[in-house]
Amino acid sequence: MIIKILNSSASFAAVRYNTDKVDRGLGHLMVARNFGALDHLSDLRPQDYINYFKLLAAGNKRISKPQFHAVISADGKSVSAEDLSVLAERWLDKMGYGKNPYLVVFHGDTVHHHVHLVSCRVDRDGKKISAGFERIRAVAALNALQGIDVDEICKKDIDAALAFRFSTAAQFKLLLEKRGYGLRETGGKLELFRFGKVLGRVELNLIHARLSALDKQRAVQLKQLFLKYLPAHSARLVLVPVSDYRSSSPQYTSDFAAFALKKLMIEIVFHSAEGKLPYGYTIIDHAGQQVFKGSQVMKLKEILSHWGSVESAEQHSVDRFAMLDLSSQLTEHTSAEVAAESKNAVLAAEPVAEYLAPLDLKDDIDDEAILGRNRARKGMARTNTR
Repeated sequence: MIIKILNSSASFAAVRYNTDKVDRGLGHLMVARNFGALDHLSDLRPQDYINYFKLLAAGNKRISKPQFHAVISADGKSVSAEDLSVLAERWLDKMGYGKNPYLVVFHGDTVHHHVHLVSCRVDRDGKKISAGFERIRAVAALNALQGIDVDEICKKDIDAALAFRFSTAAQFKLLLEKRGYGLRETGGKLELFRFGKVLGRVELNLIHARLSALDKQRAVQLKQLFLKYLPAHSARLVLVPVSDYRSSSPQYTSDFAAFALKKLMIEIVFHSAEGKLPYGYTIIDHAGQQVFKGSQVMKLKEILSHWGSVESAEQHSVDRFAMLDLSSQLTEHTSAEVAAESKNAVLAAEPVAEYLAPLDLKDDIDDEAILGRNRARKGMARTNTR
């Protein structure tokens, strides 16, 4: 289950966006609650809801963008419209919107069932509903409603990462970063934090004790797999806007990377500095439970030399399975205002932004040689010396 909070707005454009989907048979109004006299009327127009929201918002002139707009998405079609709507109302109550007017609209026209929630950030007393730590509270509330124990999940994630074979502490950290954890070293331990709190700790001595040498035989097998499938899958880099609000580093993927993850259980993680194309990559071999520095298998520039026959971005189809995002659900936001709102993702990546041609790259450069001094100055852990 994924929760995504979109940006606020002054016009309550999300109302018309969702009612338009209903009018086109692509959505269904599941709940319209706490609208006073409007609750007893039929054949209401979108503007009726907008006017009610605006009247409520007028109680606090300091709130320039009073619209509240969120999306709760299920995995595929595993949850019905009715169950999603019940969950959405309970979630709104936990977030402080239970007594405010709100709409819940189901969308079933994408791969994943999801509901849009629209309300007003101003309550009936003219007070702003708290937005403090909103993204953290949003996820925590959804987890609580689903009975998810994040502390227990963290323990399992640590055990799963320790089960991998890795040759550097940074590779171990990458396994946890890819599971969504922030990391920091303190008191001889590696702390894992998420949702605004520390969820687990790992002794640094334990991590260093698990370091092992490169598995040369598996590295050869991986290179053979790369050489076999690269001719059929473009290696052209695709920029994916960062999904983690804590990070400003660009993220990249490719058709080949998406194929490798989906079909071969091999995850390719590109490393790049802000404003730069990738200078190296790491291989997370889920099938063999090992982590490799990419250049130990195949130089990055050698991979990028396999471009296939792609001529344009329009002809280049990226398998978004590897991105684990909400792109398929949010690209239907056609109005400029609603499309702009999608930039404020909580746990989801944005749709692919553009295709970039790689520069004339030299052999893979060790990250620490470039970024080590900056990381040390900022007191950051060495998480990118793959």
